[in-house]
Amino acid sequence: MDVLQEQGADVVPDKVKTTLVKKYMEQWADVNLDTDIEVYDLLLDLLYNVETGKEEKLILSADQKQIRLFLTDHTQKAFETIRSAAEAGNANALYILAEYYRRGYGVVPVDEKRTSDYYKQSYEAGYPVAGYEVASALPENADERAEILDKVKEKIMDLANNGDVFALDIVGDMYYDNGRSVGQSYETAVEWYRKAAEQGYARTQCRLGYMHESGHGVEQSYEKAVEWYQKAAEQGHVAAQCNLGVMYEYGQGVEQSYETAVEWYRKAAEQGYARGQCNLGVMYESGHGVEQSYETAVEWYRKAAEQGYARGQCNLGVMYESGHGVEQSYETAVEWYRKAAEQGNATAQFNLGVIYENGKGVEQSYETAVEWYRKAAEQGDATAQFNLGCQYYFSKGVEQSYDKAFEWFRKAAEQGVASAQYNLGCQYYFSQGVEQSYDKAVEWYRKAAEQGYAGAQWNLGIMYEYGEGVEQSYETAVEWYQKAAEQGEAKAQNGLGIMYENGKGVEQSYEKAVAWYRKAAEQGHANAQFNLGECYYYGRGVEKSYETAAEWYRKAAEQGNADAQYSLGFMYENRQGVSRSRGEARAWYRKAAAQGNESAKKALAKL
Repeated sequence: MDVLQEQGADVVPDKVKTTLVKKYMEQWADVNLDTDIEVYDLLLDLLYNVETGKEEKLILSADQKQIRLFLTDHTQKAFETIRSAAEAGNANALYILAEYYRRGYGVVPVDEKRTSDYYKQSYEAGYPVAGYEVASALPENADERAEILDKVKEKIMDLANNGDVFALDIVGDMYYDNGRSVGQSYETAVEWYRKAAEQGYARTQCRLGYMHESGHGVEQSYEKAVEWYQKAAEQGHVAAQCNLGVMYEYGQGVEQSYETAVEWYRKAAEQGYARGQCNLGVMYESGHGVEQSYETAVEWYRKAAEQGYARGQCNLGVMYESGHGVEQSYETAVEWYRKAAEQGNATAQFNLGVIYENGKGVEQSYETAVEWYRKAAEQGDATAQFNLGCQYYFSKGVEQSYDKAFEWFRKAAEQGVASAQYNLGCQYYFSQGVEQSYDKAVEWYRKAAEQGYAGAQWNLGIMYEYGEGVEQSYETAVEWYQKAAEQGEAKAQNGLGIMYENGKGVEQSYEKAVAWYRKAAEQGHANAQFNLGECYYYGRGVEKSYETAAEWYRKAAEQGNADAQYSLGFMYENRQGVSRSRGEARAWYRKAAAQGNESAKKALAKL
């Protein structure tokens, strides 16, 4: 613990140390050395920069006073003291004011403009660390940005090497943020962050928490992330409070607790932190940790949105689109989506694309829909990639291109979008934009099917029934048909009925065949309606009834089913379940014959 020994200086007796520290502590009237042992030890650890034991080394400068006050006392009184120093032009105090307005610390509302203004004033007053913040706020390619960074880098390094807590944090940023002229190294960033965090600097404690959460520069540990977030959060640091809320919401490093997540989100939100406000809105919308209230969700989303927070704007747009907590208004939804979309929020860009595709709140425009889908898709939004693929596939707002549809479907499919995986399987099966491959079709159908996508389950069943891309297996076909049928997929219900009727992969059962045909027929599936009609006509699985057969034939025939059209014509010709009518018979035969039904052609010739 003895810093003097570590630095190779002469050992200073404990009595001398105590005398020196007491002299230093005279500058802090509020600190009682008899009770505040933690501060006493902290001073020994952090402020002994002594080579000869001269007590002058322990006398704090005005700048050091402001920093120590900021690190140890987040009260209104301390804030006022620092503000007074800032008004007198103290560069460090100006920087600290920026920090207060940036993260709140339970003392002032978060205020981006004041944060920016105080950083600029601090830099102009001669504090190099503030220059880094000023430069970071400028566009990446701005000449002024590069000039400032070049000017302050070495000075910041010098300050950091002398223990300046803010400089330590910024040097960590330099190593973390793509190098910034020092060469990127997460490990080195962590080293610098730790030095600042151990001095009690909440901002760096929060950063160190993130490094542990993400596994950047250290072994990933949600537990350690929580520890560091907690330290910063308890100092009122809004980002740490919000991050800690996230850990509780998802049960990372702590036992999941929506209630505790809400507590931390609320602390950040009430300090004006937009992300915390948005997260709190989500909890109210979902009813996690609080009683569900769309109205309260809207309130918090609005607070975040009015600060320009893109996710809050997007979420507020969703509430207006759905009419949850507010009167439904597609026009207002579009306004908020646009604000978020223009900031690059991919979800808002996607939502705006959907709005334009469907013409809700705006004049319908497939072209504009494509523009917004593309913006979101290029950011990696999987659903937007799928929708963009659909636009190319169906030629909506763009020239049809199976090749480009395939490209976008693949991007979405590789991110796990089941509908895209299904479409990719179809393109491989039908050789659309890609060389035909039943094997690949099966591969993608399976991925979607295993996610519960009914259409893919049905198609995978077909592949097994006919042995395309897999070894033929009626039993496996039935398994997949069953999965899809139980989800209400009419084609699969009809297919399962056929398997039961013919005893393929299952024990033959006309009764079960009828049951599945009926489910599909009642959904309007024409082939199932015809098949059900056949069961009633021949009395398979049900009591024979020409009348009921005619009813189901008619439903299928009116949808264009040629077999049903022929059968209905036959019933009119032979007075089965309907009154005899050669005219009706002829009309239905013609419809069927026009579709190539040979039986209908022969019947017409004889009629």
